[in-house]
Amino acid sequence: MNSQKVLLVNPPFYRLLGSHYNANSLGIAGIAAYLNANGHDAWLYNADFLNEVDYANLRDLFDGFKDYKEYFQNENDPIWDEVVEKIIKSDAEWIGYTSYTANVTAIDIISRRVRRLEPKIKQVIGGVHATLDHNVLDKLLSIDYSIQREGEQAMLELIEGKNPKNISGVVSRDGIGLCNNGDAEVMDIDRLPFPEREKFYGMTNDEKLMVDVSYICSIRGCPYRCNYCASPFHWKRDKTQYRSPESVIEEMSLLKTNYWSRYKEYDYSASANIGKKSSLKIIDNTIVYFVDDVFTIKKNRVKKILKMMIDQNLGMNWKCEARTDHLDEEICDLMAQAGCVRVKLGFESGSDKVLRDIQKDETKMQMKRGAKMLKDAGVPFTAYFMAGFPTETDDDLKETIKFAKEIDADYYSLSVLAPYYGTKMYYDLVKKGIELDKKPWEYFFHQTGELMVNSNIKSSTLKEYLSLNALNKKKKGYI
Repeated sequence: MNSQKVLLVNPPFYRLLGSHYNANSLGIAGIAAYLNANGHDAWLYNADFLNEVDYANLRDLFDGFKDYKEYFQNENDPIWDEVVEKIIKSDAEWIGYTSYTANVTAIDIISRRVRRLEPKIKQVIGGVHATLDHNVLDKLLSIDYSIQREGEQAMLELIEGKNPKNISGVVSRDGIGLCNNGDAEVMDIDRLPFPEREKFYGMTNDEKLMVDVSYICSIRGCPYRCNYCASPFHWKRDKTQYRSPESVIEEMSLLKTNYWSRYKEYDYSASANIGKKSSLKIIDNTIVYFVDDVFTIKKNRVKKILKMMIDQNLGMNWKCEARTDHLDEEICDLMAQAGCVRVKLGFESGSDKVLRDIQKDETKMQMKRGAKMLKDAGVPFTAYFMAGFPTETDDDLKETIKFAKEIDADYYSLSVLAPYYGTKMYYDLVKKGIELDKKPWEYFFHQTGELMVNSNIKSSTLKEYLSLNALNKKKKGYI
């Protein structure tokens, strides 16, 4: 088949909140690399990118939520004009959108406008929300296909003309309803090409240097069952895959050789929800971010990766997400030696009752012990907490506040619960008669500052919880 031009789109989200997101989106970057390896012409378009060095801080994001919602009331806003114009100018024959619940409305607006202007373009939606919502095509009438779970092979077969009714993971329309072929088949992630890090559409050469390409995924999925998290349902707990240590080190070496030698004044790896008084500016060159749900799941595997980093003298700073119950003294010491500048720990709550209710399978004592081991090894950590769980009481949140102060984290990332579509918590609440399936989808943004499903917590306690931001330590800007 002739080579097809494909544009894979990360829709605007943080830009609507007054910030931006300049990192490479790994899901669509992996698909682009796979399509390009198979003879096609796939490009990445990050509509959340801005040629700026300042990021909004958490308070600014909370305050910007009202303006954010208003974008969806005016489909002729300049931001929609800009995104649609770039998509049309790309001359792509296929458009693929990466989705999560909070950006589905943006995809709806963009895809309808693309369809009106260029009806021949085929449009596909993939990612977390498309996987969890099997009937998303009933809501997004201008999208031709949705893909459930892994998108590399399904997208390749679509653009090469295979009958969508025969493609694993593809949902299509058959004239009567939706034809759903279930989840895409699991792929051997050690055999996939490394994510696309070159073909960024609509950017100048200088702007391409501003894209953080140092994100690495070494694990697909998560074997845990936290009922507020979409990952166990998106990837399926029993299908979690782990890349070999050799593959991980090879990708790190590629990054250092091909990308870290390029001039960059700023590190754009910052998540958009942190900062100083009014914004975040990080002056630093390079840092690998392992975006796995839990980088430390298999202790022996992690130790091998860390020892290889040290033995090969990579000299690369990096950060990861972890669970405290996977840590031991040896891992923490190896992390320090291997260049770890930040571990992101999902504590979520300081109440053992709440931890049981949300099926965290981790106790406050384990969390406290893990945090201490990191401190003893000299490894900084970020503590992630949430407030507003359905069964959480005011006293529970006060326990969280007390516990958060005790662990003395280097940085605190504070959220208010949003029961994401497709999670066990979401369905449990819907069964109880709680209205969650509402438009716009952007209400499912966990930093609105609004309690969605809890009336037990006092506003004064919530305010005290959110004020923990004041404890954040100014250390090199690493988050």
